[in-house]
Amino acid sequence: MLLYLSDGYLQGMLLWLIGGGVSFWLLLRMLSIWRARPKRLKWIQAGLSLWMTLALLTGIELYFALLYDQSDSFNLTNVSKKWFALHADPQRRRLVVSDKPGEEIEIAYRDDRVFPESLQPDQRHLVFFGDSFTFAQGVNEVRDRFSNRVRAALEPASGGKIVVSNLSDAGTDLRWIKAVLEGLLKKGHKIDTAVYVMCLNDVETYHENHARYYQNLSRHNPQFFLFRDTYFFNWMYFRLKQYTSPEVRSYYSFVKEYYAGGPWQFMREELLELHRFCRSHNTELRVVIFPFLHNLGPNYPFREVHQKVSQELAKAGILTQDLEPVLSPHFDKGLAVNRFDAHPNELAHKLAAEAMLKLILRDFVTNEY
Repeated sequence: MLLYLSDGYLQGMLLWLIGGGVSFWLLLRMLSIWRARPKRLKWIQAGLSLWMTLALLTGIELYFALLYDQSDSFNLTNVSKKWFALHADPQRRRLVVSDKPGEEIEIAYRDDRVFPESLQPDQRHLVFFGDSFTFAQGVNEVRDRFSNRVRAALEPASGGKIVVSNLSDAGTDLRWIKAVLEGLLKKGHKIDTAVYVMCLNDVETYHENHARYYQNLSRHNPQFFLFRDTYFFNWMYFRLKQYTSPEVRSYYSFVKEYYAGGPWQFMREELLELHRFCRSHNTELRVVIFPFLHNLGPNYPFREVHQKVSQELAKAGILTQDLEPVLSPHFDKGLAVNRFDAHPNELAHKLAAEAMLKLILRDFVTNEY
């Protein structure tokens, strides 16, 4: 359970606790010895006040290291990395997508069962592809994410004639998905329907400043050990950066600009190319669009972007579902993982699954088996 704690952290904390216990004992001893010396007594009292403050901070640090269990949007904090170590990493499985010389691709995906290497001719394979939204960052159990809810609804009802899989990973983009999907189809995997779950920030990959943005973001990584190697102080450090760093505060401001210019055109062309490739391998590509959950509401600023993307993909013959109209009516119920992680929580995944089964996956529901 504590394997996520490094040896250095455990040793440092043990020494700190021993030192704290010894210092407290010494302070109490000195208090009893110097009780009759008021001038010295005030220094002992000051020492005890300092000890109590440090003890309180140590208790908070241990709470964040041992009990606090939440992710954050950018996965920068040690607390968020701990969430991945506890919930996501144990559920990761490896899949060789392509083993051609020079084109080797191996991915790690998150699921509670192995991706099917072979299927029966009468089975239909539905595969979800995406980034951290599809991966379900911040959702502890994979059974609560939308793809697994869809699986639970379709597979038993079809008597095993429908198989639902999820190949996704946090931090990926359309180019990664394209390489994985092409590798699988070239290798002969049966995929009848591929659903690309799109988050609006997927477009950032197609802007020249994309790499520079994350390089600038990495400059905020702390160097001082107290902020680098702890959990509470590291968490507080990044919370402060979140409110003071322009790169973090303005992260979503580029979206409208990108969709009005070249980045969206590049992304659109790559989507159309993937669409054509899938058709040549008897696979249907469908797209689901997730909104930015923390912005949802009557004045959602990206509604026009959703409409533009949906219309352009529909013109290209790609069956598309926009989840913004589905999720916006529930914005006041809290659809994000937490205050610092804007990924969809269990309720958002449930609503998304129900909406997909009614619209973009309706043919999977209504077919008789």
